[in-house]
Amino acid sequence: MNRRELLAALSALGGAACMPVRTADIPPNLPLKGSRQPQLVVQEVGDFQCPFCADVAPDVDRLMQRYGDRIALVWRNFPLKSHLNAQLAAEAALEVRAQKGDETFWRYHDVLFAHQDALDGPSLIRYASAFGVDERRMSRALELGVHAKDVARDKREIASLSIPGFGVPTFLIGPDAFVGGYGYDELSAIVEDQL
Repeated sequence: MNRRELLAALSALGGAACMPVRTADIPPNLPLKGSRQPQLVVQEVGDFQCPFCADVAPDVDRLMQRYGDRIALVWRNFPLKSHLNAQLAAEAALEVRAQKGDETFWRYHDVLFAHQDALDGPSLIRYASAFGVDERRMSRALELGVHAKDVARDKREIASLSIPGFGVPTFLIGPDAFVGGYGYDELSAIVEDQL
Protein backbone atom coordinates (compact mmCIF):
# COMPACT_ATOMS: atom_id res chain seq x y z
CA MET A 1 0.00 0.00 0.00
CA ASN A 2 1.47 3.35 -0.99
CA ARG A 3 1.20 6.56 1.04
CA ARG A 4 -1.80 7.91 -0.89
CA GLU A 5 -3.74 4.63 -0.48
CA LEU A 6 -2.84 4.49 3.21
CA LEU A 7 -4.05 8.04 3.82
CA ALA A 8 -7.26 7.39 1.89
CA ALA A 9 -7.93 4.22 3.88
CA LEU A 10 -7.29 5.97 7.18
CA SER A 11 -9.53 8.88 6.18
CA ALA A 12 -12.34 6.44 5.55
CA LEU A 13 -12.28 5.30 9.19
CA GLY A 14 -15.21 6.60 11.18
CA GLY A 15 -14.37 9.48 13.53
CA ALA A 16 -10.88 9.95 12.18
CA ALA A 17 -9.41 12.21 9.56
CA CYS A 18 -6.01 12.98 8.12
CA MET A 19 -4.74 15.83 6.04
CA PRO A 20 -1.42 17.36 5.08
CA VAL A 21 -0.28 20.24 7.27
CA ARG A 22 2.84 22.28 7.62
CA THR A 23 4.05 21.78 11.13
CA ALA A 24 6.30 24.32 12.75
CA ASP A 25 9.71 23.26 13.96
CA ILE A 26 9.37 21.58 17.29
CA PRO A 27 10.10 24.25 19.85
CA PRO A 28 12.55 23.38 22.58
CA ASN A 29 11.33 22.47 26.00
CA LEU A 30 8.56 20.04 25.11
CA PRO A 31 8.12 16.64 26.76
CA LEU A 32 9.96 14.11 24.62
CA LYS A 33 10.19 10.34 24.63
CA GLY A 34 12.15 8.07 22.33
CA SER A 35 15.06 8.83 20.06
CA ARG A 36 16.97 12.08 20.54
CA GLN A 37 18.02 11.82 16.88
CA PRO A 38 14.80 10.53 15.34
CA GLN A 39 14.07 9.57 11.78
CA LEU A 40 10.50 10.74 12.41
CA VAL A 41 8.79 12.98 14.95
CA VAL A 42 5.31 12.15 16.22
CA GLN A 43 3.54 14.96 18.04
CA GLU A 44 0.57 13.91 20.13
CA VAL A 45 -1.87 16.74 20.83
CA GLY A 46 -3.97 15.87 23.83
CA ASP A 47 -5.96 16.75 26.91
CA PHE A 48 -5.46 14.89 30.19
CA GLN A 49 -9.20 14.86 30.88
CA CYS A 50 -10.18 13.59 27.43
CA PRO A 51 -11.36 9.95 27.54
CA PHE A 52 -10.36 9.42 23.89
CA CYS A 53 -6.81 10.56 24.69
CA ALA A 54 -6.72 8.09 27.58
CA ASP A 55 -8.00 5.33 25.30
CA VAL A 56 -5.14 5.77 22.80
CA ALA A 57 -2.41 6.00 25.46
CA PRO A 58 -1.74 2.21 25.57
CA ASP A 59 -1.50 2.13 21.77
CA VAL A 60 0.96 5.02 21.78
CA ASP A 61 3.00 3.17 24.42
CA ARG A 62 3.10 0.08 22.19
CA LEU A 63 4.16 2.26 19.28
CA MET A 64 7.05 3.64 21.32
CA GLN A 65 8.09 0.15 22.43
CA ARG A 66 8.38 -0.86 18.79
CA TYR A 67 9.76 2.33 17.23
CA GLY A 68 11.22 4.28 20.15
CA ASP A 69 14.77 3.88 18.86
CA ARG A 70 13.78 5.55 15.55
CA ILE A 71 11.05 8.02 16.42
CA ALA A 72 10.52 10.77 18.95
CA LEU A 73 7.17 11.31 20.64
CA VAL A 74 6.41 14.88 21.67
CA TRP A 75 3.46 15.80 23.89
CA ARG A 76 1.51 18.96 23.04
CA ASN A 77 -1.07 20.22 25.54
CA PHE A 78 -4.46 21.24 24.22
CA PRO A 79 -6.82 21.28 27.21
CA LEU A 80 -10.41 21.76 26.12
CA LYS A 81 -12.53 24.35 27.91
CA SER A 82 -15.23 21.73 28.42
CA HIS A 83 -12.83 19.75 30.63
CA LEU A 84 -12.73 21.81 33.79
CA ASN A 85 -9.51 20.36 35.24
CA ALA A 86 -7.58 19.83 32.00
CA GLN A 87 -5.74 23.17 32.08
CA LEU A 88 -4.56 22.62 35.66
CA ALA A 89 -3.55 19.03 34.85
CA ALA A 90 -1.50 20.26 31.87
CA GLU A 91 0.27 22.81 34.04
CA ALA A 92 0.88 20.21 36.76
CA ALA A 93 2.43 17.81 34.24
CA LEU A 94 4.78 20.54 33.04
CA GLU A 95 5.79 21.32 36.62
CA VAL A 96 6.57 17.63 37.18
CA ARG A 97 8.74 17.78 34.08
CA ALA A 98 10.44 20.97 35.28
CA GLN A 99 11.34 19.29 38.55
CA LYS A 100 12.04 15.71 37.48
CA GLY A 101 12.56 15.59 33.70
CA ASP A 102 11.00 13.87 30.72
CA GLU A 103 10.96 10.32 32.06
CA THR A 104 8.97 11.34 35.14
CA PHE A 105 6.70 13.54 33.01
CA TRP A 106 5.64 10.46 31.00
CA ARG A 107 5.05 8.41 34.14
CA TYR A 108 2.92 11.23 35.55
CA HIS A 109 1.13 11.50 32.17
CA ASP A 110 0.07 7.86 32.58
CA VAL A 111 -1.13 8.46 36.15
CA LEU A 112 -3.26 11.41 35.01
CA PHE A 113 -4.94 9.29 32.35
CA ALA A 114 -5.56 6.55 34.93
CA HIS A 115 -7.23 9.07 37.29
CA GLN A 116 -9.20 11.31 34.93
CA ASP A 117 -12.05 11.49 37.42
CA ALA A 118 -9.80 13.14 40.06
CA LEU A 119 -7.70 15.91 38.51
CA ASP A 120 -8.31 18.61 41.11
CA GLY A 121 -5.35 20.54 42.54
CA PRO A 122 -4.82 18.48 45.72
CA SER A 123 -5.00 15.22 43.74
CA LEU A 124 -2.54 16.48 41.12
CA ILE A 125 -0.08 17.37 43.87
CA ARG A 126 -0.60 14.04 45.64
CA TYR A 127 0.09 12.08 42.43
CA ALA A 128 3.24 14.13 41.83
CA SER A 129 4.54 13.59 45.35
CA ALA A 130 4.78 9.85 44.59
CA PHE A 131 7.53 10.80 42.10
CA GLY A 132 9.48 12.89 44.59
CA VAL A 133 8.22 16.25 43.39
CA ASP A 134 8.55 19.11 45.87
CA GLU A 135 4.90 19.60 46.87
CA ARG A 136 5.30 23.19 48.05
CA ARG A 137 7.07 24.21 44.85
CA MET A 138 4.39 22.50 42.78
CA SER A 139 1.56 24.08 44.74
CA ARG A 140 3.14 27.49 44.24
CA ALA A 141 3.65 26.87 40.50
CA LEU A 142 -0.02 25.94 40.12
CA GLU A 143 -1.20 28.94 42.14
CA LEU A 144 0.92 31.33 40.07
CA GLY A 145 0.18 29.67 36.73
CA VAL A 146 3.90 29.30 36.05
CA HIS A 147 3.31 26.97 33.10
CA ALA A 148 0.12 28.59 31.75
CA LYS A 149 2.14 30.39 29.07
CA ASP A 150 3.61 27.07 27.90
CA VAL A 151 0.16 25.52 27.58
CA ALA A 152 -1.06 28.65 25.76
CA ARG A 153 1.92 28.40 23.37
CA ASP A 154 1.00 24.81 22.50
CA LYS A 155 -2.63 25.77 21.89
CA ARG A 156 -1.67 28.79 19.79
CA GLU A 157 0.80 26.83 17.65
CA ILE A 158 -1.62 23.96 17.08
CA ALA A 159 -4.50 26.34 16.29
CA SER A 160 -2.27 28.14 13.76
CA LEU A 161 -2.15 24.93 11.70
CA SER A 162 -5.89 25.30 10.96
CA ILE A 163 -6.45 21.55 10.96
CA PRO A 164 -9.95 20.82 9.59
CA GLY A 165 -12.10 18.90 12.06
CA PHE A 166 -9.50 19.36 14.80
CA GLY A 167 -10.10 17.61 18.08
CA VAL A 168 -8.14 15.67 20.63
CA PRO A 169 -6.36 13.45 20.23
CA THR A 170 -4.60 14.61 17.10
CA PHE A 171 -1.32 13.18 15.87
CA LEU A 172 1.10 15.23 13.80
CA ILE A 173 3.24 12.63 12.07
CA GLY A 174 5.74 13.93 9.59
CA PRO A 175 3.87 16.31 7.28
CA ASP A 176 0.40 14.96 8.08
CA ALA A 177 -2.22 15.50 10.77
CA PHE A 178 -4.39 12.61 11.92
CA VAL A 179 -7.43 13.64 13.92
CA GLY A 180 -9.09 11.05 16.10
CA GLY A 181 -8.45 7.99 18.17
CA TYR A 182 -6.16 5.91 16.02
CA GLY A 183 -5.26 2.48 17.35
CA TYR A 184 -1.90 0.78 17.33
CA ASP A 185 -2.30 -0.87 13.91
CA GLU A 186 -3.21 2.41 12.21
CA LEU A 187 -0.47 4.38 13.97
CA SER A 188 2.08 1.69 13.18
CA ALA A 189 1.10 1.70 9.49
CA ILE A 190 1.45 5.49 9.35
CA VAL A 191 4.85 5.40 11.03
CA GLU A 192 6.07 2.55 8.79
CA ASP A 193 4.99 4.52 5.74
CA GLN A 194 6.91 7.61 6.82
CA LEU A 195 10.13 5.96 8.03
